[in-house]
Amino acid sequence: MTSPSDRERRQHERYPQVLKVHARSLLSGQTASVPPKEFDGHIQNLCNGGACILSSYPLQADTFLCCDLSMFDAPVSIPTLMQVRWTAKRGNESASYISGLHFVA
Repeated sequence: MTSPSDRERRQHERYPQVLKVHARSLLSGQTASVPPKEFDGHIQNLCNGGACILSSYPLQADTFLCCDLSMFDAPVSIPTLMQVRWTAKRGNESASYISGLHFVA
């Protein structure tokens, strides 16, 4: 359940989804704190402005990602450009992160 302050901060209503995503970072240099150039994750929810992604790596804020969203069992994916807005550790699991992504294109 969202608190009143969360609702005021959010511009778009969130819709729960379970979609696979394959992402490619547009950063030229990689460091230990940045995810590998390509990685897989899962979309937790979508809205008109972006998506919430679950991954095994912390995503660096402001990083641009080319993402392919897999639609259910369809043999196609939807390509999109997204920008990382924030990342947080998820629970006590060592390799579990949640990130907010903003649709760019």
